[in-house]
Amino acid sequence: MERDLRTRVQANLYASWTSTEGFGIHWDDHDTVIVQLDGAKRWRVYGTTRPFPLYCDIEDPGEAPTEPVADLVLWPGDVLYVPRGVWHAVSADQGTRSLHVTCGLQTHTATDLMAWVSEQLLAHEDWRRDLPLLAAPDIQADAVDGMRKRLAELLDDPTLLARYRAAMDGQAVGRMVPSLPYIDGVPVDGGLRVRLTTARAVLEVGEDAVTLSAAGSTFEFAPEAEAVLRPLVDGRTVDLAALAETAGLAAEDVAGLVQELVAGQAATVGSLL
Repeated sequence: MERDLRTRVQANLYASWTSTEGFGIHWDDHDTVIVQLDGAKRWRVYGTTRPFPLYCDIEDPGEAPTEPVADLVLWPGDVLYVPRGVWHAVSADQGTRSLHVTCGLQTHTATDLMAWVSEQLLAHEDWRRDLPLLAAPDIQADAVDGMRKRLAELLDDPTLLARYRAAMDGQAVGRMVPSLPYIDGVPVDGGLRVRLTTARAVLEVGEDAVTLSAAGSTFEFAPEAEAVLRPLVDGRTVDLAALAETAGLAAEDVAGLVQELVAGQAATVGSLL
């Protein structure tokens, strides 16, 4: 899901043996995808009173609606999507146990974009300069006008959202798995299994180098490394020998590349991954 939707996903597993509701009627500040695994769960969906609420919001969403707009029972294999801000109540009241997983999707809003944009603006001196809080009104107006123009230039970039997405993907923290027992280095073992710790790695191919942004780190390799990195970025778990054969490289060289990724917490290795 993270690879397809390019966002952080948190998975919670809920088990119920009685009809007692755990949360009552409520809404979440993130989109959710629910997958029923076993038994049955009743979902009463009430709609929204404040579209697209945030965790730290400035306005109260008001009281929950009293009448549901949908009353559903999920059985094994059923999937339900509940957007953020939609009031809902859940109970295992069908006379059977229930087990379901809720996948919470991290939001990306204009507020998040502007926080990232403000970091990009630090490259410009006029955005690092002290604010003229004690200056005359005309000087203050000129300062604000300069900031507005610089901001407008950046927002006019048609690739802005694509750049933001790539930046967020490259910074996405990996899901750590220790590469035990290989704590002293990656051995030249063709049967060793390799995979990335993040589903959102970004691979950029240039004329003289390939750059991998993954788990908050950036790695630069020779162009030949693309054949090693491509299946890993696609989410595959691959034998070291297969990576070497595909790329036409010596197993020693591939082991060295993988060691760099492991040291940067962007990859994990093992015999049973």
